[in-house]
Amino acid sequence: MKKHLQLFLFFILFFPLTLLGQQEKPEAKLLIDSFIKAYNSQDYESVFSLFSTEMKNELPFEELNDFLKNLDAGAGKIIQNEFIRYEENVAIYKLTFDQWVSQYSFSINDAKQIHAIFYFAPYQEDVFSGSAVNSLSVVDKLISEDQTKLIFENSKYFPNNTQFSLAFINGDNVNFYGIIRQNDSIIYTDNSQHIFEIGSITKVFTAHLLAKAVLDNKVKLNDTINDYLTIKCKDDIPITFKSLANHTSGLPRMPTNFEIEKLDSADVVKVRHILIPYKGATSSAQTLERTRLSAEKTADSIYNQITSNNVKFESLLSFSSEREVSNEFGEIEFTLFDGFAPPFRDFSFNNQVGSIDVIETTFGFHIIEILAKAQKKKLVNLRDLPDNPYKYYDTYDLEDYLKNFLEIDQKTKGVSTYSNLGFGLLGYTIAKVYGKSYQDLLQEYIFSKYKMNNSFLNADLIDEKLVNGLDEKGKETANWDLSAMESAGGILSNTEDLVKYGVAYFDDSNPELKLLTKKTIKLDKQVDIGIGWHIINSSQSDNKWIWHNGATGGYSSSMALDIKNQVGIVILSNVSAFNSFQSNIDQLCFDLMMTLKDENGTLFYD
Repeated sequence: MKKHLQLFLFFILFFPLTLLGQQEKPEAKLLIDSFIKAYNSQDYESVFSLFSTEMKNELPFEELNDFLKNLDAGAGKIIQNEFIRYEENVAIYKLTFDQWVSQYSFSINDAKQIHAIFYFAPYQEDVFSGSAVNSLSVVDKLISEDQTKLIFENSKYFPNNTQFSLAFINGDNVNFYGIIRQNDSIIYTDNSQHIFEIGSITKVFTAHLLAKAVLDNKVKLNDTINDYLTIKCKDDIPITFKSLANHTSGLPRMPTNFEIEKLDSADVVKVRHILIPYKGATSSAQTLERTRLSAEKTADSIYNQITSNNVKFESLLSFSSEREVSNEFGEIEFTLFDGFAPPFRDFSFNNQVGSIDVIETTFGFHIIEILAKAQKKKLVNLRDLPDNPYKYYDTYDLEDYLKNFLEIDQKTKGVSTYSNLGFGLLGYTIAKVYGKSYQDLLQEYIFSKYKMNNSFLNADLIDEKLVNGLDEKGKETANWDLSAMESAGGILSNTEDLVKYGVAYFDDSNPELKLLTKKTIKLDKQVDIGIGWHIINSSQSDNKWIWHNGATGGYSSSMALDIKNQVGIVILSNVSAFNSFQSNIDQLCFDLMMTLKDENGTLFYD
């Protein structure tokens, strides 16, 4: 399988997907059949003819032609297709190629054309069937029964250990509600103080720092950042602050040097382990009946046999259920970058050779013995770390991009086209303007001002309140270190802090926050872009919401506020950006907004 097929073509607008019926629709069948016929005959012009005008602009024929040629060269012809599900206007299929199995998603407009989404990714069987037990309660009437039903319906497809932390804002009245999935039951939990990565909601805070700089007369929105940098941008290409804040700069979503190979040597640890899983643990057998408590007692017993009774470790390997990763002796050799569960990895790297202990991960209880360590033994590509992809894209790399790789797409300049790079560059420049670090600016001008005492840029500073992120399969995954891109998505916070920040928007006298919500450009008939925020306008009234979402490898978030009516919804979760049902987080946010009522019990948005 060629490496370029590990990447996917992904064009998506700002709106979420809604999970609806699972029946294949005629328009989807017509498009998939037409696509397969044209693709297999290498008639790429016919594939292009299936696109809407907007999609053709997003993906010109030359780019589509190159992509499909590469796809054909690496994967071969499509020999089978299977309808998987339908999410609003997005059809999802399993395509079996000669040498690849892909999940193919495409969205359909009213004219029955491919529109906005054209997406290929390696296919993975959906692990979760939605057969969870609804054990939610209204909990002292914090929320309504209808709201608990919405929460359940949008959370039941996620893996065990998934958490949602929600806040319902109605003026000065705020209700917090949390859920967790345990043993295939979704139950209430109090997690309003628990901390999650908020992903791209960070961009709102970066835009806030820009608004402050404008009001402090440090910069003007239409100033070019070039005048504030100590390095010279390639070809003196001008970029304005405003264009970074509303995604109209013409910059790509990610810097073009982001995937250029960056090699370094890495420390290696060799361990052996015995895994004792329990019912509901990740990858445990469906027939397994062992409880967590029983598994813990078994693991402790094995540990005691090894450490107190001098029983040889290898003589107890038959108790282990893990046979896929370790060898026949239970041994594994890995680097810090190899994606092992954080508690397993941390014990292995943070302790001395010969150490033995019982460590719990989402897979169960591990009895781990550290056998050996080697410094700088293996060479790894720091650009190829799926668990923490941004960590080694540092300031040097960002400046290298500006000096040697910077290029503006004239076709998207002036059009709002989402760019993580743009906000990474915005935070970098504002830090230069103030002569302070981005972290210090957040702390001084936002976190301290709004008493956000549980908001951070560094997961290592957080205690046991940090909720572990989960990957798309429900396994624990590393927190993302955003490095030079921290201003695009690096903040960790909780619902209590985000409520404090959100409620501040209801104060009409705050000039910084008013500037953030001022329309700068129109995206489409319903959506405008402010400074950082998306502004969603009602088609039936003068109501409008400001909204942003976020997603990382282990977390997803969504936040909507109605300033006029002083209501809002905040959702933080440990649902991966790569989970098949990740869009449910945004859909739940919007659905819950529609349930909010005034003091007389009348719906705001009936």
